[in-house]
Amino acid sequence: MSKLKVLSKVIKIMLLLLLSVSSKAQNLPGSDFLISGEGHIGYIISHRNNMGNLIKGHIYGGELNYIFRTDGCKTWQQIHKYPELGVCFLHLYLANPQQLGNMEALYPYANFRLNKLKRKASLNLRLGAGVAYLTKAFDRIENHQNAAIGSHLNGFVNLRLNTNVMLSQAWRLDAGVGLTHASNAAMSTPNLGLNIVTVNLGLAYAFGNKNCTFRIDSIPKMERKWQPSIIGVFGIKELENPGGSKYLAYGLQANLYKTLNYKNKLGAGIEMAYNNATKKVWEDDSVYTSTSADIVQGGVKICYAFNMNKLSFPLDFGVYLYKKQAYNGMFFHRIGFRYLVTKHLIANVTLLTHWGKADYFEWGLGYQF
Repeated sequence: MSKLKVLSKVIKIMLLLLLSVSSKAQNLPGSDFLISGEGHIGYIISHRNNMGNLIKGHIYGGELNYIFRTDGCKTWQQIHKYPELGVCFLHLYLANPQQLGNMEALYPYANFRLNKLKRKASLNLRLGAGVAYLTKAFDRIENHQNAAIGSHLNGFVNLRLNTNVMLSQAWRLDAGVGLTHASNAAMSTPNLGLNIVTVNLGLAYAFGNKNCTFRIDSIPKMERKWQPSIIGVFGIKELENPGGSKYLAYGLQANLYKTLNYKNKLGAGIEMAYNNATKKVWEDDSVYTSTSADIVQGGVKICYAFNMNKLSFPLDFGVYLYKKQAYNGMFFHRIGFRYLVTKHLIANVTLLTHWGKADYFEWGLGYQF
């Protein structure tokens, strides 16, 4: 069976599911949402030399989405042009059943409109993150050539540029191109991760308020102010030797942001970290016995954050000013999520990287002054 025939069957199954849900949900009281089914075809990016043997051909699959359309009842929805919020279940066949198997992902996302609101065709940027399950992971005996994925359960990030075209009041055509990344941030090695590019095409059906009227209010000007915060984090990582011990890492970050508007803030910060994995590398590579002071790393950084109500997406670029070991180089970067639980309490989930190489997930809590 050709790949196009399989992809056609995937799309048909997704559409049958969509039509089935459509026929059963039309009479639900108070329902106001969309269900979409989409097919995917694409390829895995060979971002390392030892990835080539894992890529056997084009990948394909499908996804099912539950989508909630915001109407502007909250100010942040109007500021972001009434984004769609959704939950996606994604299935991808990775064209290498022996070494990679399939990917199953479940993740929430936000779909931000980039063009004017009143047009029937919208151009959007979709951001999502969640978890992915890979049916094949590295195994010393049965799957030793899989240098990409060291665990079945992985973190998942999706970035997609998409368009939605209204075919009628209820039916919508969805199409786009996206980049997907899945890895476990070195909690289990090997961990090169999977970077996947796909194009997608499908249909969505709207339930409830098909006209989707939007509330429009006068939005007050954002007060530009400084926002200092301090965040404590910890993480777990494994070194390059698969199946070895796992090591704890700790960090303390002090940030100072200046709010530019409702969506963006810019700032700087200082931070210190202590990584037991670095201590192990030092001990293995040197006759010198390291002390705690030798393992401590301190640096400064430039910070940016994209805000969506209480949720923010930080992006850091920093340089170590105090670092006695050469492991991982002198520059560090950070991406992730922060959520303002209360007026002052911050929940933090970020990924520390060094020029695109994941170091570890940072889990923590902080205080915003």
